[in-house]
Amino acid sequence: MSSIGFKLLRYYLYDRLKWQKKIKTDKTLPVYERLYDSLLLYQESSSRYFTVFDLETTGFYPAIGDEVISIGAVKVDLIEGRILDESFYRIVRPIQKVPRFVRQLTGLSIDEIRAGWTFIEAFEEFLSFSKGTTLVAHPVKFDVYFLQNLIQRWGLPDYLPPYLDSEALAKELFPRSNPQLDSLIRKFNIERHERHHALNDAKMTAELLLKMFHKLDINHGHDEEIRQRIARDNLVFGRK
Repeated sequence: MSSIGFKLLRYYLYDRLKWQKKIKTDKTLPVYERLYDSLLLYQESSSRYFTVFDLETTGFYPAIGDEVISIGAVKVDLIEGRILDESFYRIVRPIQKVPRFVRQLTGLSIDEIRAGWTFIEAFEEFLSFSKGTTLVAHPVKFDVYFLQNLIQRWGLPDYLPPYLDSEALAKELFPRSNPQLDSLIRKFNIERHERHHALNDAKMTAELLLKMFHKLDINHGHDEEIRQRIARDNLVFGRK
């Protein structure tokens, strides 16, 4: 049996019950009600401010039990062309045990994970941090999909943030270059931090985003001009 087949079987035979019990408990907490209301009141974003974020997860399949174990994010002011001082980082305590290879990859210890936030606590904080901005990740569809799947699992309102995919942007701007983050970090001589740490990856992606926006020459425009330029170049903000 393949690893994905084993994961699927284990989820439906065992892990799903743990999920159902955890979700039932979390729905009784005040944070759940606050998060529910926040998602209902989710506002439109500005094209001046971007939240560049990254997730570290236990795998690629949230629909069958994979989870978020850390969220890192920074904000970018496109008009001023800089990364803002404020940053966001939360370690998330998952329902299932974190595989050893994932702990080794991310550098997170068992004690750090056990002391982490619950997913809905961490996501409530992230939602507040990213309010009024457009999300960016590399690639963004994986990270947004992962969050949407978990939010749906908790029975919360749909999460439909506007987003820009920095990987897709790189493919548009540099069609002959490798669009992977490591390759682009080298291409632009971006200061390298330890990879697979959510905040580090978010910071490096933010530096890359500014480099690419500089190439588009939209650092000093206005909100509507920026949106029109990106739309004109077929770099449309997604909402899925």
